[in-house]
Amino acid sequence: MRETPSPQTLRAFLNGHGIAVSPQQAEMLFEHVRLMLEWNLRSNLTRITEFDRVLTAHLLDSLLPARWLPLTGKTLDVGTGAGFPGVPLKILHPQTRMYLLESNRKKVSFLKVLLAGLSLPGIHVLHGRWEEAGSWFTEGDERFTAVIMRAVRVEPGHLTRLAPRVLRPGGVFAWWAGSGTETALENRRTHAYPAPAETRSYELPGMSAPRRLYLWRMEG
Repeated sequence: MRETPSPQTLRAFLNGHGIAVSPQQAEMLFEHVRLMLEWNLRSNLTRITEFDRVLTAHLLDSLLPARWLPLTGKTLDVGTGAGFPGVPLKILHPQTRMYLLESNRKKVSFLKVLLAGLSLPGIHVLHGRWEEAGSWFTEGDERFTAVIMRAVRVEPGHLTRLAPRVLRPGGVFAWWAGSGTETALENRRTHAYPAPAETRSYELPGMSAPRRLYLWRMEG
């Protein structure tokens, strides 16, 4: 798309890809993208700096897999960075309680400013690493329905140690596989990774290869 960036052009773009967005949701999504690009002039939040590319590589990539996610209850976005996919998913699925976990202080500062401006209830920023989950998670708390990871490499320990600790029985761990990183899962010689329960594929405009979403489910 070559039109002037606006909430209306953003909404038309998403609607054109089968994602229904209200005018109010389009305003919030546009503010997320606008503020991220503004902050990116002084802080390295993303390598993608063109509005059109952000819509495809960040926003559309965050929202297309929503159809396969249980966006009810509590969702933990690990390594959320500038808020993708957690913030767009929360905007379009307000029923989920979203927790954005990020270890980079500058990105945490950006997220706090963003959320203050959006005034979204039921979304929280957590500063830290998942491996240090004991500082903000206890066994007595309600567990998460979903843990999501995008643009972060998944490690065997995420699946065998950390996910069972924070996910409720039947909960889902979802990983957006980045370019080339899915080979770690497809190469089963080491058997380090549990086999995914599901693998989903979807297309992004302008990209030659399909994107993949791997899903694991916690046994009850």
